Amino acid sequence: MSGPAERSPLALLHLEDDSADAILVRRQLERELPGILVRWVATETDFKRALAHEEIQVILSDLSLPRYNGLAALHYARARYPRIPFVIFSSNDDPRIVRSVLRHGASDYLFKNELRDLPKAIADAAARRDGNGRAMDLLESRAKVLELSAELLRERDFPRALRRVLEVAVSLLKADKGNVLLFEEAQNKLRLADSIGFPQEFLDRYGWLPADSPSACGRAFQRRERVVVEDIHRDPDFSKFGSATQSFGFAAVQSTPLRGRNGRLIGILSTHYERPGRPPEEGLRTLDLYIQEAEQVFHLLESRE
Repeated sequence: MSGPAERSPLALLHLEDDSADAILVRRQLERELPGILVRWVATETDFKRALAHEEIQVILSDLSLPRYNGLAALHYARARYPRIPFVIFSSNDDPRIVRSVLRHGASDYLFKNELRDLPKAIADAAARRDGNGRAMDLLESRAKVLELSAELLRERDFPRALRRVLEVAVSLLKADKGNVLLFEEAQNKLRLADSIGFPQEFLDRYGWLPADSPSACGRAFQRRERVVVEDIHRDPDFSKFGSATQSFGFAAVQSTPLRGRNGRLIGILSTHYERPGRPPEEGLRTLDLYIQEAEQVFHLLESRE
């Protein structure tokens, strides 16, 4: 697993039929916004193709084009790519046109004699896009969680529900392995209840762990909160296992508590990664939403016993 991805350079799609204007815009933006990628298109076909096949963060468009126009492009983008901010850059200063364009969803409207103000307008639009994108990501995460939760509700016994939750966690966090340990109060130990990707030798060796184990799952159990270990070979607690860490088959792990009725801690769900790193925060947030729903299912299944 790799570490957090670096932010991609700002990619702007510029719809403009006048090549001289397109060159001026590119030079101004590249001067004020280092690293920006400006993709210039002059036709409807190229505009739609670029949106379909390229990663675009902001759209900039003239209002009047020979066979297409900025308002039509705006309608198209709003309908199919609502998360991409759309900025109009035009010589048309008719107030009624400006109001109409803004009412139809444009992020901003600049006149072509305001070229020096364009970089700030693009940067502001990109910043708004990032904020809206996070909100949209959260909505998409909630929709995904509802769908996954509906599947989970069809499970009729606890082991199968637990298996389903583990499968979803491994998928959501793009993990290489995963397991669930349940707390056995009589023994004061964590018992391996299910796993994905581990060899039998590992399962036999670590089928039971003390509740105060220095492992990530042990620490998560003791702290009653998630524990992320980005590199077990550099982690002082994992070093207590000595040379045994070489046989773990993973380099990073996150462990998240699972709760049942009345918030009682019933176990720990862990996902494991062959390379050092941290799971993406969006994936962890989605997992938290899913686990909240799963815990309601655990509660229902406990009530049936």
